[in-house]
Amino acid sequence: MRGLKISSVLRFMRTYTLLTGYPVPAPPGFASQWSRGLDLKRGGGRYLLFTGALYQLVPYINATVRFLSLMESRGLSNLLDVAERLAKLRPSYLQGLVRPDPHEVEEYNRILRSIASLLVNSQVDFMYDPEVSDMYSGALLFDYGIADGLMEHATKVAKAIESEGEVEAVITIDPHTTLTLMHYRELVGLDVKVVSYLEVVKPKPSTQIKATIHDSCIYARDLGLADRVRSLLKGAGVSLVEPRNHGTRTSCCGGPVESLSPGLAEAIAARRVRELREASDVAIAMCPICLSNLRRAGGSVVDIALVLNGLVKQ
Repeated sequence: MRGLKISSVLRFMRTYTLLTGYPVPAPPGFASQWSRGLDLKRGGGRYLLFTGALYQLVPYINATVRFLSLMESRGLSNLLDVAERLAKLRPSYLQGLVRPDPHEVEEYNRILRSIASLLVNSQVDFMYDPEVSDMYSGALLFDYGIADGLMEHATKVAKAIESEGEVEAVITIDPHTTLTLMHYRELVGLDVKVVSYLEVVKPKPSTQIKATIHDSCIYARDLGLADRVRSLLKGAGVSLVEPRNHGTRTSCCGGPVESLSPGLAEAIAARRVRELREASDVAIAMCPICLSNLRRAGGSVVDIALVLNGLVKQ
C-alpha cells in the first residue's frame, strides 16, 4: 500500500473513538439531527431503538476516506500520526478537516426518518432516547479487531443501554451495529436481545419497481436474513432480479477495507457494481457502508428503508 500505514489508521480510529465516542471527527449533536421534529416516544417502550450512528457517520467517514485517499496517493502517512497527537490535545481541532457533503448528510438522515416511520406504521412499541439511541456501537473497532478499544468503548455503551431499564429487545438499523451489539453479551455482559428493524417492520405495498438486490454479507451469512429481506421487498411490490452472486454467496461491496485502502475498496466495489448492472439498472442495499461504497463506484443504489416506505419510484 502506497503511503498509508494501516497501523496508523487503526490507532487513530481507536484514539478518536475513546476520546469522543465516534471513530472520525464529527460536530457535537450530529448523530441526533435526523430526529428533530419527530414525536418519538422517549420512554416506556417495549423496545429501545439503537441507531448505532453508522448511517449518520457515513458522510463523515466518506470525507475522511477522501482525506485518506489523498494521503495514500501522495505518501503522506505521517499526517495521521500528527492528527492523532492533535486529537489527544483537543479532538475539536480536527472537525474542520472533515467536511461532509450536506446533501449526503440530509439523505442519510432521510433514511433514518424513514426507518422510524416504518416502525411507527408497523405499530412497533419502541422508544428513542437521543443520548443513548444514537451512540456509536464500535462497529469499526469490532470489524478491524481493535479489541482493547472495543472493550473500553462497549462498556460505556452497555451501561447507557442498561440505564434505560428493562426492555424486551434493542432494535438496530444496520448489519454492522446488529452484529457488534450481539457480541456485547460475551464482551461486556450486556444481557439484552438484539433484533434488526427488518425483522419487525411491515412494508408499504405501493412500490412498483424492478430492481436487483445487494445482500449485506452480515445479514445474509451471519444473521440469516436474506429470505426475510426478499419477503419484505416482494411485499412492497418490488420485482426482484437476482444478481449473479446473492444470498449467502453475495459479493463484497469493498466497505470493510475503505478506511485502510481506499483504492482497493473502490476496485472491489466497481466489480460488484458490474455484477449488479448485469441484473438491473437499480440495486437495493440495506447497509449504509454498502450504499456509499457502491455509489462511489458508480452504482445506482437505493436504501431498502426508502423502498419499503414507498419512497422510491421507477
